[in-house]
Amino acid sequence: MGTGQMMITLAALVLLSLVVLRVTNGFLLTDNVLLESKVKLQGISVAASIIEEAIGKAFDEYSVDTTVVITNLSDLSSTLGPETGETYKTFNDFDDFNGLSFNTQDTLISRNPFRGMFSDYFDVNCQVGYVNSNNPSVYVASKTWHKKLIVKITSKVMANTTYKATPDTIIMSVIQSNFAF
Repeated sequence: MGTGQMMITLAALVLLSLVVLRVTNGFLLTDNVLLESKVKLQGISVAASIIEEAIGKAFDEYSVDTTVVITNLSDLSSTLGPETGETYKTFNDFDDFNGLSFNTQDTLISRNPFRGMFSDYFDVNCQVGYVNSNNPSVYVASKTWHKKLIVKITSKVMANTTYKATPDTIIMSVIQSNFAF
């Protein structure tokens, strides 16, 4: 083999190496995007599950008994959050979710029905407050016929700041209203 053929062979190997590196880099980026998408979808699933569970509860602790009709704002609970002795498994009204905070890998099964369900762990934080129907994006101090639940989900994978400037947080909310006929 002559010097010219050797140079062409060497150049071909260098080009092949560059192509292999480029393709491998593309695969790694695709894997990262797929993993992040999977984790975000699982996080949305956790938030949606909590919201669906909360919506299925009574509006207020005083309306847990379905035979009671609350017609006066003063009859509503003055404190938002679980009543004394209530745990996540025994929540019976919408505002019990106020202050709920847990990790999906938490081993306290009485608090966490999501343990071990996902490939990544999620930090879950819930906040409930009264809102005014004219401006439901802002909590108000007084009692109203509307309560808003905000569920925030974060994860280590979503907080990977190597690829982005700020960590991602999934925030979902729902408003539950009490109507008396």
